[in-house]
Amino acid sequence: MIIAGVGEGLVPAARITRFAAEDPLRFRRDLRTARSLLFVAVTRARDNAVISWHGTKSRFLPLSDEWTCQEFPVG
Repeated sequence: MIIAGVGEGLVPAARITRFAAEDPLRFRRDLRTARSLLFVAVTRARDNAVISWHGTKSRFLPLSDEWTCQEFPVG
């Protein structure tokens, strides 16, 4: 499975960040929802998952660049 576009501003959506100051509860809830959707997408992969991004990777992905060069079997 290929999951493309997992970059900051897309996952989570940039519109969510405006709630950080205005409505912290909604901000946390929307972040949790975005993280859950990514988790579901990755766990639906039967054998392997390839995750790509352009620019800055999502805050939900591991920080290590080494991770991007490895294969992790899903099933």
